[in-house]
Amino acid sequence: MRIGRRRLGAAIAGVGVVMLLVPAVLAFIRWNAAGTPHKIVPPAGATTQLPEGEQYETVVDNRAAIIALSLRNDRGPATVRTYSMPPNSPWLQSKMLVATQLDHWTPTTDCADNPEARILECTWEEPTRWWPRQVRLTMMRPPPPGADRNGWANLTIVIIGSAPGA
Repeated sequence: MRIGRRRLGAAIAGVGVVMLLVPAVLAFIRWNAAGTPHKIVPPAGATTQLPEGEQYETVVDNRAAIIALSLRNDRGPATVRTYSMPPNSPWLQSKMLVATQLDHWTPTTDCADNPEARILECTWEEPTRWWPRQVRLTMMRPPPPGADRNGWANLTIVIIGSAPGA
């Protein structure tokens, strides 16, 4: 049985259309999924209620603004949430809680705990080739006992930023 030239041309054109359409549909689905920041549940004991009127608010607001600007991209602004936690909240607990919500995401910064550091940060990136989303966890500890507190309330601040795919 012989296939005519018209039918062969139509079959080749049909295969070509399918080969172009499948990657286009997959790219469209990925483009839509990457356009939303990843939702992160805060650590246990975290509350959005911060004590009012303290001098630390400016420092916290500035840090949240830095995170929002660094995660912003052409797909849109980042989602940044600030939480207060008890003063001796462990870094490892917060880091592990966020990491478990980002299954198979790649840490892009050193996430080790430094007990002397007042600000700790860790950033994860989605393991995709195109338009990876990012999540950043920042913990701001209160000054050590006996140090000048400059109005810093006796609490630990956790800031979680999530960016849409770039």
